[in-house]
Amino acid sequence: MVLNVTKKINLSTEDLKRQKNIISKLNLAKLPFDISPDRMCALNLEMARHSSAVLKYQEDKSGIKWIFSSIKKYKVFLIIFESNELGEEIYKEKISSKLPEYSYKTVAQIVDDGIKLKFFIKLDARSKTTTDQKIRNVRPSEEVIIEFINWKIDLLASLMKFKQDLIN
Repeated sequence: MVLNVTKKINLSTEDLKRQKNIISKLNLAKLPFDISPDRMCALNLEMARHSSAVLKYQEDKSGIKWIFSSIKKYKVFLIIFESNELGEEIYKEKISSKLPEYSYKTVAQIVDDGIKLKFFIKLDARSKTTTDQKIRNVRPSEEVIIEFINWKIDLLASLMKFKQDLIN
């Protein structure tokens, strides 16, 4: 993606004040590169373009599309994904306890739907710690893991490209 933001916009005093206020409240120190205020619009455009690409990316990725279809599903997925990566057991009750803003019934329905659609699978944790046969550990499917990680890699690549464009 080419960043061509050479068009200089003459901002009103009010817009300059607004822009300065916004920039002053951003967590720019967390970026892996320094950016001058005059390059912020280019960074914002890159992030907006990446977000558009994400929406397009998910069109043919059924797992990611389903996960991103609601914030509830996304929160449930993130808990399952994190537990999978840590090798920890995770099941409906434990997910529900980590999301007190949602009822157990809501969480259970999301997990059941994800299993039915094969985005989540019932599979022992990588470091199985319990022998309780009633616990049904949930993990993301290989397809969903691949889609999610590739989506995040695209985001990182987009930011790194922007960083390289700043240098050049």
